[in-house]
Amino acid sequence: MQTRKQPMNSPLTRLATPADLPQVLALLDHYYTEWDIWQRDTEATVREALQHPPLGYILVEVDSQPAGCVLLKPLPAMPGVVGKPVECKRLFVSPDFRGRRLADTLMDAAEAAARTAGYAWMYLDTKPEFAAAIALYHRRGYQPVERYNDNPQATIFLRLALT
Repeated sequence: MQTRKQPMNSPLTRLATPADLPQVLALLDHYYTEWDIWQRDTEATVREALQHPPLGYILVEVDSQPAGCVLLKPLPAMPGVVGKPVECKRLFVSPDFRGRRLADTLMDAAEAAARTAGYAWMYLDTKPEFAAAIALYHRRGYQPVERYNDNPQATIFLRLALT
């Protein structure tokens, strides 16, 4: 007898709360390990990010399981940039949930949250090894910009007008 794979329920995105700290830390641990990213976040900095809605970590859940996350954090005003900038960091979808367009789902939620909070620009950095993510960003309209931070692992810098 063949068994059928159960259909996936619609993914749910939501702003993570302090109660989600263990789930966010577990996702970030996978992110740092899988992609050989230098871990610059501590439990304290993640906890701090969870305390400041409407920014912070956004979770995507599938069947009540944490499937991925993304972080929104404010950037200081930038010379020559009109409007408030925000940074998108730590976009990650767990391997068990890939191939379901959850990165798009997370980016939709992140961009909507930033717009609602009055941000005009979404910035992000990445590195060439993240080819799928880079393709996703370009499909979404992100354009190259000059380096805007001191992340030593990043070599690609992009931004999107949110207004």
